Amino acid sequence: MNESTASKWVKVLPGLLFMFVIALLAMGTKTLGGEWAGLEGWIKTNSKFLGDVLKINHVIIVIIIGMVIRNTIGIPSWAQAGVKTSRIFIKMGVILLGSLYSLAELATLGSTSILLIATFMFSTIIFTMWLGKKYNMHPGSAACLAAGAGVCGVSAIVAVAPAVKARGEDIAYSIATILSFGIVCLFTFPILGHLMGLTPEQFGMWAGTGILNSGQVLAAALAFDPGTADVPSISLKVGEIYNLTRVVFLPLVVLLITILYARMSDDKTVGTAASAGKTFFSKFPLFVLGFIATVTLTSFGAFGSTHPVSPDLKAFRDIYSWFFSIGLTGLGLQISFAEMRKAGGTPLVIGSVAGFLKAALSLVVVLWLF
Repeated sequence: MNESTASKWVKVLPGLLFMFVIALLAMGTKTLGGEWAGLEGWIKTNSKFLGDVLKINHVIIVIIIGMVIRNTIGIPSWAQAGVKTSRIFIKMGVILLGSLYSLAELATLGSTSILLIATFMFSTIIFTMWLGKKYNMHPGSAACLAAGAGVCGVSAIVAVAPAVKARGEDIAYSIATILSFGIVCLFTFPILGHLMGLTPEQFGMWAGTGILNSGQVLAAALAFDPGTADVPSISLKVGEIYNLTRVVFLPLVVLLITILYARMSDDKTVGTAASAGKTFFSKFPLFVLGFIATVTLTSFGAFGSTHPVSPDLKAFRDIYSWFFSIGLTGLGLQISFAEMRKAGGTPLVIGSVAGFLKAALSLVVVLWLF
């Protein structure tokens, strides 16, 4: 390990430990061989309303703790570098999540998700761009907002921004709008799902289609149906396939939005054929390949039996639950109410309308077809 690598670890490690301690506080030590059930266990034992009615579990707990810290005392300076790595843990968790699937299941879920996701994704993008033009939004701002509402939230906004020459304020308003709407969905989707009596499969489809930001899909699915290593979360299993389908579409969506932006703004320097191939391949999410590799290895028995669950697979599932908890702790720590207040005026109205229609219509379709 060279000196620069060592210095990076020194900067990152305190923040990683900070997130781990928060996750440990919420989850307890049972998956680590201990007996303490954490705050999740305490809530289930002591509060029927929080535990049985609102279904509060460790996922919601780590996000709330993170939000409270960020918006009161703030993230300690010594933890900031580590907190910024939280998305890596979510991606690592997604790779290990492949241990829940067989290739046959992936093909079945994938074929269903492609049709549903493509329909809602492209219609949301076109509707948002049209609404933005109708209400005289800056083309770059409308393009960023369309990407965030149509595909996978913040990641899509960041991916689209350079292609449409988005200004700093376009990016900030779009991110704030998507996160504001997503926070509402994160806490309301699980409650509404239980009140409506949705099955875990239905909830996974709804969350994977209707929630705008990828990390919040994961959080909502686990909040609705946390699962265990022996009986994994069905809503997570279904919802993440829909979520990954959106992510895989990202390069194509960047290309589409770039073309729509060029027409909307009459900018002839973007959306050319020469840049199309580069745009497509540069935006492909490589961690999805890791997920598919894990599915393939699981299907061929590389990690042992799936029924009953082998010790290796059980360990994988315990590990990804920790990865997700640490990653979602970081998500909570990065939710700033001050930043969310930047979402105002036209972007907030258009983003909220697009997000609400997507959530409501996707629920109707899921209830109708499934």
